[in-house]
Amino acid sequence: MKTKFAAAIAASAVLCSTVTGASADTLRFAYGHPPGSFFDIGAKAFADAVDANSEGEVTVRTFPLSLVNLMETSDGIASGIADIGALMTTLFPREYPHTNLAMETAMILLQEDQIGQDMQGVLYGAAMTDFIVNDCPECNEEFAARNSVFTAGAASTPYSLNCTAPHVSLADMKDARVRIAGSYWARWTQAVGASPVTVSGNEMLEALSQGVIDCMLLSVPDVFNFGMGDLVTDITPGLPGGIYVASYAQVNRDTWNGLSAQGREALMRASATGAAEISMKYETGLQDLRAKSEAGEIKATFHQPDASLVEATQAFVAKDIKYVVDYYAETYGVTRGQEMVDALRARVAEWRGHLDGVTTADELADLYWNEILSDVDLASYGQ
Repeated sequence: MKTKFAAAIAASAVLCSTVTGASADTLRFAYGHPPGSFFDIGAKAFADAVDANSEGEVTVRTFPLSLVNLMETSDGIASGIADIGALMTTLFPREYPHTNLAMETAMILLQEDQIGQDMQGVLYGAAMTDFIVNDCPECNEEFAARNSVFTAGAASTPYSLNCTAPHVSLADMKDARVRIAGSYWARWTQAVGASPVTVSGNEMLEALSQGVIDCMLLSVPDVFNFGMGDLVTDITPGLPGGIYVASYAQVNRDTWNGLSAQGREALMRASATGAAEISMKYETGLQDLRAKSEAGEIKATFHQPDASLVEATQAFVAKDIKYVVDYYAETYGVTRGQEMVDALRARVAEWRGHLDGVTTADELADLYWNEILSDVDLASYGQ
């Protein structure tokens, strides 16, 4: 019997042969996010930028919520079902341990002096991109082992409590069933007395509507990107924190190596454009949702967290950083964990300076290119 994944490969081959005007240089960009979502907007900005920067040598066709879903993306990119895909590495803990350790290190933002919630995602997305490209050869080895090449990371706003009833204090969290997106959020959930529940991004709506979960730990704009705005009634922003940085335009390695130098540069320049577009959409999206809540235009109410939950989170983070280093060493053989945490702290400090005065996606894209991606040796990168 043909497996679902094998069937998808066959279907992809048929699709590629029947797309009007398609050629060997028309790349398929697949992502498990719906049309109109921030990832969809960013992917289309990426496609437009590739077309402009490659002078027609390469074109990109986008496939929201098709070809592969979130759980199929790693294999889909590796096999070539998708030439480019939005890779959520936390869904594949054994395949990308160094990258996921870097993701979990976003908790350090809760320890940074004089840093509020605004622009945290933009900050950590840029810092982590810089780190992966320049400080983490192990991360790139993980990608190469899965036949893919990293370009840039796009970031959510801080993960927050999105619930069907108020959850603002430590007492409110007792026995709550909370959808988590990775191990950091699972540990926090247990630390505050709640029960972590693993539900894929494509199944969140059903789980929430059927009462399987009480809350989702998710970037607030994604509640609405995934069509759950009518179900979530109470939001406690900023807790437990953590930023989801997706490798939003991960490229199949064979596709990458088949491109000319101009084609590779076009993809890199476009990755800066798309990453900036997505990260800034999340930031402005959160601000817009706050304003709509205050105006009564959406049903969700934003709550300030109680001191008991803030203090419990701070105490958890202080202990958890060491735990993460030890856990990744013991479980996945990550030997440079503390060095990685230190390097990420340095990148965060550096990017706090870079982002002074940045307010638009175009300004952020210029920074991605000028400070990170323009220095990549495209002749050897991804080989």
